Amino acid sequence: MSKTFQVGAGNKVKLYVALLPLGDRTEPVDVTVTATGITSAATSVTVTALEGPIAGGTPLLFDNETTKLLVYLTKDALAGATTLTIEPATAALTGSSTAEYVAKLRLLGGTQLNANINSDRTDVLVFEDLLGYKDGAVTGQSWELPWTANLLSSDEAFRRVFFAASQAVSGREVYVWQEDAPPAGFAVGDGLKGATVVMNLSKALQSTSILTFTCTFMGQGSPTITRYSLT
Repeated sequence: MSKTFQVGAGNKVKLYVALLPLGDRTEPVDVTVTATGITSAATSVTVTALEGPIAGGTPLLFDNETTKLLVYLTKDALAGATTLTIEPATAALTGSSTAEYVAKLRLLGGTQLNANINSDRTDVLVFEDLLGYKDGAVTGQSWELPWTANLLSSDEAFRRVFFAASQAVSGREVYVWQEDAPPAGFAVGDGLKGATVVMNLSKALQSTSILTFTCTFMGQGSPTITRYSLT
């Protein structure tokens, strides 16, 4: 007797990424940033106290309801910070403006995803046992998400990943949320989440804007497992 496997309307494997501040492996949160004004070529922006951290390398799009300006953070901004350090602003933005930092940003264009969880056990002999038993064990664990995608080179999520890959020697990591296709009647599938480094990134430019890239997100220790849900 055969059975048909059914999935929900969003029957796609999903992967979300966020840059992490150096040394911080906690799950990022969304932050609304309000600036009092940005001058042309400015390398810092005065903002109201941040409600959460934002990692260096993250782009922020400020909007004063008339004009928009994209800036890139050059240093981590911690919760409570009132100044952002940025790359020289390409233009001025007068008056009060806001930027919405979305921590969980989907990496589009995915064509293939694997989820590998690896464990390594080392037996430890503390005292001699005539029956040959070993009375201790140390188990290490790592996990990885190899990813292949086709997308635009201007994709913000891709730019987060590329920045982390280029700055890996400094300890820059990304937080990832991986979701399987959900069962019928559910909105979110099973998945994994946690802090990772970007390994073996390769990009191939297919035209002036479309690129194909592959990389592996490698995490240490046990990942957090997420269960399928209605929301």
